[in-house]
Amino acid sequence: MRIKRTLFGNYRAKEVEAYIEVLKQAHDRELNKKNEKIAALHKKVEATKNQEKEIGEAIVHAKSLIIEAHEKAEKEAQRVLEDAQKDYLDTRTSILKEIDELTKKRQNTEDVYENGKSKIKEILCEINELLDNVELVGEKEKKSEKVEKIREFEKKLEATTTSSILNFEKQTAKTGTDDTVPVTYPKTDVGRLKKKEDEKAENDKTVRRLSRIPQDDFLQ
Repeated sequence: MRIKRTLFGNYRAKEVEAYIEVLKQAHDRELNKKNEKIAALHKKVEATKNQEKEIGEAIVHAKSLIIEAHEKAEKEAQRVLEDAQKDYLDTRTSILKEIDELTKKRQNTEDVYENGKSKIKEILCEINELLDNVELVGEKEKKSEKVEKIREFEKKLEATTTSSILNFEKQTAKTGTDDTVPVTYPKTDVGRLKKKEDEKAENDKTVRRLSRIPQDDFLQ
């Protein structure tokens, strides 16, 4: 809009006022637009601030959650570690105790085994001695009987020899001859017979002992 001058070179007042009014309205419209933009920007700023605040609060909350979770995880890990160490110590103590008990039982068993082995050997020795004594008594009785039989045989042999000599002397006296026939008297070797009997008895005793008491690897 342009303002025209009059012939005298002046501006008309109404036109000037109208022009001013137009400029004012235009300025007001522009100012309103600016104010609206400013208000919109203020709203955006406030919204941004609110978002920043919420984000900040969320960050703080997240940090607190992280710290809390970290502390909780550390405590849980510490608890698990302590429980594991306690279980390990308890298990180790129990195993060592069981090993000690088994060692003692094994030692007691070995002692009982050795004592039983010694007692069995002593009993077997006593049995052998008793068997030897019984066999010696039996052998003595048998030897006495055999010696008596030998003595009786010698007596009978001597009596027979004496009778033969007497008969021979009688026959010589009847014939009147001086020829003599040498007479050999049979003799018995009692010592040799006794030695053979002893050897036989010893062999029989060994055989009987081995048959009565079998060999036991347990006593080796």
